[in-house]
Amino acid sequence: MDCDELSMALPRYPNGPKADPMKPDYANPDFWDARFQDTEGLFDWYATYDELNDTFEEFCPIKSHCEDSLLVVGCGNSAFSAELHGAGYQHITSIDISNSAISKMKQLFDRPGMTWQVMDATAMTFDGDSFHLAVDKGTLDAMMSPGTNEFAGAMLEEVWRVLRPEGLLIVVSHSGKRLQLLKSHGTWQCLEIRKCRLSPQATFINMLRCKLPPGAPLKDALQQPQLLQEAAEEAKQALRRMAFLDAFRIFKARKQAQAGHIQEAEEEPPGEAGEAVSNGSNGSDPRRQPFCWIYVLRKVV
Repeated sequence: MDCDELSMALPRYPNGPKADPMKPDYANPDFWDARFQDTEGLFDWYATYDELNDTFEEFCPIKSHCEDSLLVVGCGNSAFSAELHGAGYQHITSIDISNSAISKMKQLFDRPGMTWQVMDATAMTFDGDSFHLAVDKGTLDAMMSPGTNEFAGAMLEEVWRVLRPEGLLIVVSHSGKRLQLLKSHGTWQCLEIRKCRLSPQATFINMLRCKLPPGAPLKDALQQPQLLQEAAEEAKQALRRMAFLDAFRIFKARKQAQAGHIQEAEEEPPGEAGEAVSNGSNGSDPRRQPFCWIYVLRKVV
């Protein structure tokens, strides 16, 4: 992982999946159009398919699900939909409230089996029971705001509506405390909650944000080579720690599968093993968290 390669992401780093809680219009397409119009290239929040593929292979393996219909909710300017298609999923519909984002993605990824639509995730126009699988990577987080989960709840209810019975929802979030919200909007069975390492670029950006003054744009770091190098080294250390935890989780999951141990997943209580590495080397600073959370839910009718 080269520092120069990592820093290439900074000019195309938008203003985050977490919407400004002081802006009640964050569900307005103009809010996101303004962001994506100023953002060049592609950017993936949290993780890419490289980090998430083991979850897909476990719960919806390509060999038996390549013909399934997939919905990517809030695709933004991420290459994730194209990565899913490249992996072998043949029918992918990606939606976003931003016309600017969808226009760019249509131009970049005009492929058979890939559909791009401007659509509000809280009021989709699809028929019910349309998709086998839905994926959200950061959109739920963007809709969260202090005091109300109105938009996040509406999105979840719409996803539940358009999924087929027994369909799966995979949610990727920065928070390990989303299960209560998820199960309050639709009848879901939670099959899995797991930590997932962030992509190298996302880890690097998290470390870099901790080193800049509050509110300073990340582009400022391009003028500080020493700071970039320090952030890159901390990112490498965090990724090594997460690789160890990933190996342990996979080993544990295989043992449980061999034993036929299946139960509904629950959130980890505070203080569980692994929390010590969640914040890197700076105690309780959540910005140094080197992982995201994956929730796998099944629609129950």
